[in-house]
Amino acid sequence: MKSMLALLALGSLLLALPFAAFAQSKPPVPELIKQGLDAYAQSGLNTALDIWLQRSLLDRTTLLRSELAALKQADSQYGLFESGEVMDVAIITPRVTRVYLVLYYERAPLWAWFDLYRTRSGNQVISDVFFSPKVRVILPAELAK
Repeated sequence: MKSMLALLALGSLLLALPFAAFAQSKPPVPELIKQGLDAYAQSGLNTALDIWLQRSLLDRTTLLRSELAALKQADSQYGLFESGEVMDVAIITPRVTRVYLVLYYERAPLWAWFDLYRTRSGNQVISDVFFSPKVRVILPAELAK
């Protein structure tokens, strides 16, 4: 009888583990990305870009023709930007991090990743970005289930 109860307890614990993992809180939004998201919600896309591209080697003109065109399209088709949420953070090296986000608009989400580079002086710089209306294009396979 005791072994049956122990087996039931172990089975219950194993079944609860996936739910406990799902219930864990999301990673915090890195400060540079958070500042841009806050500015986006309060003052619009151009202010967010000023913050995100500060000290970055990314060329705003080139980005507006490629990756950031998705942001402009979301602005015009999805309604007002409301907020953003980090889905996952992948530490690539001690100084390079990829942050996976969902950007919430009035009518639909936009998916994104930001690559952050920490300089020797400790500043964070966005070294690359990618936006897409399709989640499977943004998330690695293990997250896009």
